[in-house]
Amino acid sequence: MDAIYIHTTLNSETLHLPELKPLLGKSVEIIVREMPQAPSNERTSWVSPLAGSVLRDDDPFGPAVPADEWEANH
Repeated sequence: MDAIYIHTTLNSETLHLPELKPLLGKSVEIIVREMPQAPSNERTSWVSPLAGSVLRDDDPFGPAVPADEWEANH
């Protein structure tokens, strides 16, 4: 079975986790760990490492190399 990840802030020692309803009556392992605090100057959402790497693509559906350089054409 896939793991269920729940990210929340604890406001009480009593938790209400409706995401776990499919697991009612089953044996489960529960692990709680504190999430590291992100520095205030960093982005808190995930950004692709490739974001911003291509500045401009004039022909996104064109061939990667000119047709005369294809091995199949020789």
